[in-house]
Order: sequence, then structure tokens, then C-alpha cells
Amino acid sequence: MSPYNKAAQAYQKKNDANLTPLQIIVELYKGMIKHTRDAKKYWQAGDLDLMTHHITKVFNIIEALQAHLDMEQGGEDAIFLNRFYNVIFSALSMATAKPEPGEEFDAIIAYIQQVTDRWYAMAYGRPVEVTGENQAASAQA
Repeated sequence: MSPYNKAAQAYQKKNDANLTPLQIIVELYKGMIKHTRDAKKYWQAGDLDLMTHHITKVFNIIEALQAHLDMEQGGEDAIFLNRFYNVIFSALSMATAKPEPGEEFDAIIAYIQQVTDRWYAMAYGRPVEVTGENQAASAQA
């Protein structure tokens, strides 16, 4: 079983079993954002063990999504997503070595949010609804 299928099955066990594959991707992206926010929160609190735990969660999601890419049939989209995942992985790996780690985490969240919004539009056939959480994330970025 591929890492993506494992992640999708784990998600569906905890949530609505009627999600489409695109909706599952949206939820996985939301997970990347949540865990990146949590990593920032624990970095600010000085709890590097929990920060690392949440960064590892993002890495696991990236690994699952990357393993599911079809580089032959996916064309430019697959190439873009592969680069996108590599950038997120690299940025998270180096965030705390930057002069302003909090700003790095915010930039990573904003970067993930842009692609999440595209997946959301495809999965639900409409743009992301702006909520207080979305506005707060945009204000921080």
C-alpha cells in the first residue's frame, strides 16, 4: 500500500468516509498547515521536541503525497507539486536556522495555503470561503 493510500485511509477512519480523493488531498494540506502552525507555536514556547514532532508530521504528509505523484502522466502539474513538496521540506528543515524563525514558519504556511486554495477550488468547485482562521493566517503571512 502506498504512503498516500495509508494517509488517506487513516484520515477516512477518523472522518467522513465519503470524501473524494481531491477532498482527502485538501484535508492533508490542511494537516500540513496545522502542523506547521503547531511547530511555530512550540518553537516560540521553546519546546523543540514538540516542534520537531509537528515538523515530522508535515514531512510524513509530504512523503505520502510525493509518493502518489505520477511523474510520467502528471506532466507539468506533477513537476510543480514535486518541487513544491521539496521546497516545503527544505524550508521546514532550515526554519529555525534563519534569523527570524517565526517569520519563516509564517511564510511556509502562506506558501502551503496558496496551493491548498487551488486544491480546495478543484475539490469543491468553488473558491475557499474566507473565515476568521483564513484571515488570521493571511495577516500573519
